[in-house]
Amino acid sequence: FPEFELGWLADEIAPHLAIELDFRIEAENCRAAARQFRGWPKVVVPEVLAASPRCLVMSFESGVNAVSADGMDLDTRRRVSRRIARAFAAQTFRYGHAHCDPHGANVLVRPDASIVLLDHGLYKRLDDDFRLEYARLWRALILADLPGIQRAARALGVGDAYPLFAAVLTRKPWDDIANPDLASLRLDTGEHRQADDLLVRAYAQKYAAQITQLLNHAPRQLLLLLKMQDCLRRLDSALRAGVDPNLITLHATLDALHAHDRRHFAYARSKLRLWLLEWRLSRARSNSHTSRVPSDEVERRDDAVIPDRVSAFSSS
Repeated sequence: FPEFELGWLADEIAPHLAIELDFRIEAENCRAAARQFRGWPKVVVPEVLAASPRCLVMSFESGVNAVSADGMDLDTRRRVSRRIARAFAAQTFRYGHAHCDPHGANVLVRPDASIVLLDHGLYKRLDDDFRLEYARLWRALILADLPGIQRAARALGVGDAYPLFAAVLTRKPWDDIANPDLASLRLDTGEHRQADDLLVRAYAQKYAAQITQLLNHAPRQLLLLLKMQDCLRRLDSALRAGVDPNLITLHATLDALHAHDRRHFAYARSKLRLWLLEWRLSRARSNSHTSRVPSDEVERRDDAVIPDRVSAFSSS
C-alpha cells in the first residue's frame, strides 16, 4: 500500500523504546509532574523514593481505576472528569511537558474526586513555538476563525488538509467546526454524539491515505499529543459525566496565549464568551432531555463534511 506513509510511526516509536526502559527518566518525569501540580491538592503524583536504570521505587498511592465509574455518583464523576481535563491541558499548554499515556490504569480516582497520576514513562516535551502555535490552533477552533485555523494548521505542517486535521482534533464534523456558535464544539451525548462518531469514522475510512500523509508531514511533537487525546476521550466516555473537555482545553489555550502576548482585551472577551457558554450549557443540561437526531439531519451533515481539496494533500 504505497499510498499509506507510515514511516512517521516508526520514527516516533523507536526513540521512546530506550527511554521507557530507563527508569531514571521516568523518575525525572514523575518529579517534574509533582512540581507542576504542587499547587493542585486534588492531583496526586507518587513520590520518587529511589531510581536506577532498572528499578524505580515510589510511594504507594491508593485509588481505583478511572474507568470504574460504577461506584461513583454523577457529581463525583463530573469533578473527576473536569480535574483530568484541566490537569492534562495544563501540562500541554502551560508547561509544555505532557504525560502521553493517560489510559484508565494510569489515572486513579479517590472518593473525594482527587486523581492520582501513574506511569510517567511516556512524556513529550514541547518547545515554546510549537506549544503556542498549537494553542493558537485551538483558539481559532473555538472562535470558528477559519483563516486562523488555516494559518495555525499550515504553521504546524498540515498544509491544505487543515479541515481534516481540525476534524481529527475535535472529533466533530467540519460544518460544526465552522459554526460560529461556540456550543457547536461541545461533546454531545446520546444519539447526537453517536451520529458524530459515525461521521468521524466515515472520514477516517474515506480519507485514510490522506490522514497517514497528514501525520507524516505533521511535527513529531504532535503525534504523541494525538495519542494522549485519544486516551483522554476514552476516559471521558467511560466516566459518562457530561463534561465537555474541549471547553476546558480551550480555557487553557487562552491562558497560555495571554501569558505570552498579554493581549488583555482579547483575552477577557474570549474568556467571557466561554463563561457565558458554560453557564448556558449548564442551564440547558438541567432543563432539557437528550433529543433525537433526525436521520435527514445526519444525512445533511454527511453531505457537508470536508472540502474536496483535502483529497490532494499539500504540505505548502
